Amino acid sequence: MKNKVLLVLVTLNMLSCQSESDDQTKKEELRIVLSDYYDALGKKDLQKMNSLTTGNFVVYDEGVIYTNESAVKAVEGMGDFTVTFKFDSMNAHIDKTNASAYHIREATFTIHDTIYPPMRFLESATFKKEGDKWKLRFLHSSMRK
Repeated sequence: MKNKVLLVLVTLNMLSCQSESDDQTKKEELRIVLSDYYDALGKKDLQKMNSLTTGNFVVYDEGVIYTNESAVKAVEGMGDFTVTFKFDSMNAHIDKTNASAYHIREATFTIHDTIYPPMRFLESATFKKEGDKWKLRFLHSSMRK
């Protein structure tokens, strides 16, 4: 009897570890979509942005609603720059075809050889699985003060 209980506990522990590993893998898939999206936006690559988003995608940033097209136009108005992004503290709910997440995004801009202090944003996003790929459906971003 003792051996059976031990076997059940070990099996449940192994399944729990596998589930945590699967959750981490799925969260990483979402983080990659976000990272690729922001990299494409920074490079003003509308085609890449469209490939990472659903047809009805919008960004809600500081009270303004953007489509991919209007987001690229806004970035074009900023002049030449480079930017790097880091994502932290991602919390996600993921099922088979839908996901939602919130996270912290840090953006560090370099303009004319000057590196500016990082800016931090609290963001939330929804995703839809199309085929075997996650795509952004909605993104909300607010600068942390």
